[in-house]
Amino acid sequence: MKNEFIPHKEALALKELGLDEPCVGTYHDNNGGEIKFSFGMLQYPKRNSQANTVEGTFIGERGCYTPLYQQAFRWFREKYKLFGEINLTTKQEDVEAFEFFCLNINEALYESIDYNTYEEAELACLKKLIEIVNQNKEDE
Repeated sequence: MKNEFIPHKEALALKELGLDEPCVGTYHDNNGGEIKFSFGMLQYPKRNSQANTVEGTFIGERGCYTPLYQQAFRWFREKYKLFGEINLTTKQEDVEAFEFFCLNINEALYESIDYNTYEEAELACLKKLIEIVNQNKEDE
């Protein structure tokens, strides 16, 4: 089930970009300073930010509420009008590869190289969407 949620680094990046939606996944500091993942209890970042806890566990500075991939991609569509699209490409016979495109409403912004798995392309697409938003913020 954990692979349905975005990785810690990208969850922190989305937190910095302002993602503030209910999530059922959480990354939090454990007592040894290691980041742990938990899921199963719906968390509301705005309402629980003062407590900085989840199920009695301290979230910590490096912790955050963690969206599912589909939730993250929907958030990019709704907030920034950015679309991530992952496609199967068959450039060679009998070889599966995946590529992704980042688009906004008016134009294609990026076309990727080929990836061996859908999951690799999905994560790379998420990273590219984060990069595009950060670049746009720097340009403003």
